[in-house]
Amino acid sequence: MIIEICCTSKPSLYNAINGGASRLELCENLLEDGLTPSPKFLEYVLNYSSIPVHVLIRPRRGNFVYTVEEKQTILTQIEMVKLSGAQGIVIGALNDDHSLPLDLLKKWVEMAQPLDLTFHRAFDNVVQPRKSLKKIMDLGFDRVLTSGQQLMATKGLALLVELLNIAKDELVIMPGGMINDQNCEVFFKEGFKEIHLSGRGLDKTTNGEPISDLKIIQKVVALGSKFD
Repeated sequence: MIIEICCTSKPSLYNAINGGASRLELCENLLEDGLTPSPKFLEYVLNYSSIPVHVLIRPRRGNFVYTVEEKQTILTQIEMVKLSGAQGIVIGALNDDHSLPLDLLKKWVEMAQPLDLTFHRAFDNVVQPRKSLKKIMDLGFDRVLTSGQQLMATKGLALLVELLNIAKDELVIMPGGMINDQNCEVFFKEGFKEIHLSGRGLDKTTNGEPISDLKIIQKVVALGSKFD
């Protein structure tokens, strides 16, 4: 069972690794739902981490419809992550009508190779999620991070299971969205092999960023180990 922890600070990094996380999704500004981490923070994490690091590429808060300038920023950030030595990239985009910008995504996939590729929670706003999933599979993504188009992944469980059955072994469906130690077993029992969570607790950094809680991560990892 792969437990991916969304990591936005050094305290969260330490707790994720000490708690037994399988992988990190590295970003900053969790209060903005995650943005591309700074090169300095990325370098620190890669030097410290003993587990794979996947890097979120999202240049600003808000929707996933990007301007020409923002698309160029994303290309620059893909190159930065590739050169950094990270193992994967987490990325996504939509058209104005919430369909997939296939030519743009194809360009990003080709540029990011051979890194592991996750299509992030822009998927939760995409039209025709079942058909869109097949297109994402055809593009060459390795995984989709989704809450099943609901605020909470537990509320989107029915769609998540549908997506899991469509993807089979060709692509990983990784539930994420308010998953914690109290509800994670629901996803393990349904046959998901990976889950994503921040594991946020009550503690915060000096700038108000939630810190991943060591005990929550340890409990999720322990529960997941029963399904390996």
